[in-house]
Parts: sequence; C-alpha cells; structure tokens
Amino acid sequence: MSSWLLRLAFYQCSTPIGGPNMNLKDEYIIKNTFEDGAVVYFKCNVGYQPAGGSGKITCTAGLWSPVLLECEKKSCGAPTEVEFGQYGDTTAEFGDTVKYECKKGYNLVGNSVLRCEDQGWAGREPTCEVIRCVTPDGVVNGTFTPLEEIYEYNSVVKYDCNKDVVRNGSSELVCSEDGKFHPDPPTCVCKWVECRDPVITHAVYERGSRPPHRYKASVTYSCEKGYNLQGSSTITCTIDSQWSPALPSCISKSSIGNPSICFVYKMKFRFVYSLLIQNDNKVCLSLSITTCSK
Repeated sequence: MSSWLLRLAFYQCSTPIGGPNMNLKDEYIIKNTFEDGAVVYFKCNVGYQPAGGSGKITCTAGLWSPVLLECEKKSCGAPTEVEFGQYGDTTAEFGDTVKYECKKGYNLVGNSVLRCEDQGWAGREPTCEVIRCVTPDGVVNGTFTPLEEIYEYNSVVKYDCNKDVVRNGSSELVCSEDGKFHPDPPTCVCKWVECRDPVITHAVYERGSRPPHRYKASVTYSCEKGYNLQGSSTITCTIDSQWSPALPSCISKSSIGNPSICFVYKMKFRFVYSLLIQNDNKVCLSLSITTCSK
C-alpha cells in the first residue's frame, strides 16, 4: 500500500510555469499538485493575445509537456482622427497613451489623453470646437460693426465715433484665443476741436474746409502769380487743434536763387555811377571817383 502511494506521488506534477505574459486559467490556480495524465490550460494575460501555439499541456510521469502558447501585446489600431485636431506619435499597443491637441483657434472638449487597454482605446475621443467671443462692449457716442450674437476666432469688429467726436484707441478689435476681444474698445471723446483759419501771405485758397475748421478738416492752397509754394499744399486739422503739416509759405520767385545784378554806366567824366539791384529789389546808387581814359 505504501509503495503504491509513493508511486502515485512520484507521477504527480507540481504547478506548471508558463511562458511570458501568460497564466493558468482560473480553475487551476488554487491547485498545488496535479495527477498523472492531468490536462491544464494557459491563457494570455490581460492586454495580450495568442500569437500561436496551444495553451494545453499534460502531466506525464511527473513532467509537464512543453508550453507552446505564445502571447503578444494587443494593438488598439490608429486613434480616431479629430477634425481641427492632431495627436502625437504612438505604437498603439496595450498600455500606450495618445495625447490630442487642437489647432490654433480651437478648444479641446473631452479627454485629451486616451489609453490603449484590453478592449481598445479607453475614453471618449475629444472634439475641437472653434473659440467664440461674446459681443464686445459698446461705446458712448459711437458704434461698431458687424453686430452679431457670437463671434468666432479671428473675427474683427470695427468702431466708429459719431460726427464731431474723437476716437481714443484702436478702431479694430480681434476675437482672440482667450475668448475675448483685444485690444480694449476705444472711447469716443466729445473734445472740441477747431483750428484757426490759416493766414498765408500771397496764398490762394484752392479747395477744402471753410471756417470753422473741425477735426480732420483739410484745406489746399496755391500761391499768387510770381510766388512759389514752400511746404505742403494741403494741411489737416489735428486732434490738438493744430494744422499738420505746418503752414506753407509763398516765396517770391525773384528772390529764389538769383544773384545780384549790377549795371554800371561809365561816362567820360571823372565820375562812375553804379546801379545795384539787390535781392530784396531795393535800388542802391553808389558814386565813386576815378580817372577815365580817353
């Protein structure tokens, strides 16, 4: 009887050891010994799948048959493409993660990171929604266009001030990445702007504003005959109630670039009279005494 028990124990197998990334099926885990002729099965671990061979082994005379099962990582396949978004490089195998980012001007809604798990990509794919800005603030004594309920990224609104009111700040605002318009809206200032009526000697009014000259009013001048214009012919009334550029002037043509002209009359006397016409058109008579040759 004892010999039979020894023989029986000799032919029993201990708990088998499988290959990489596999384990015994659940029903065999609690057993420490297996009788001669017992059959057990290995299965791939979570996240792995059979790549070949069988998970079945048999206990024969105290030895297990070879484990032929091979297990490889599961693949989740390429992540889902997201409109207006992109994701980084990934091998898409079990345990890998992928991170989504949205293009400029779009906000990511949902999970930015997905993980490759046993049943595929875990988590809901995100979406990329265009950034929107609420209607910007209005201004007193002014308006802006266009007027919408919602403005999308990069939308532009333009501000205009009422007549005789001066804008202080940028005329255009842009819907930016933070969901706000930038820069800040301008203000329309009720500033009294009036430039004095220009006084330009020998100038002739051509066209433009008549008094009172308000902000941005412009006037164009020319010069009377015999005079040349020096400076800009058109001037504009600025926010500081000053003309810009500076007032031009009208310069006499005879005083521009002409040298002095001297007429000398010689007579057969001991006197020589010199008539000198200078740049300012003044006439000078000079008398000199000399000896005239015959």
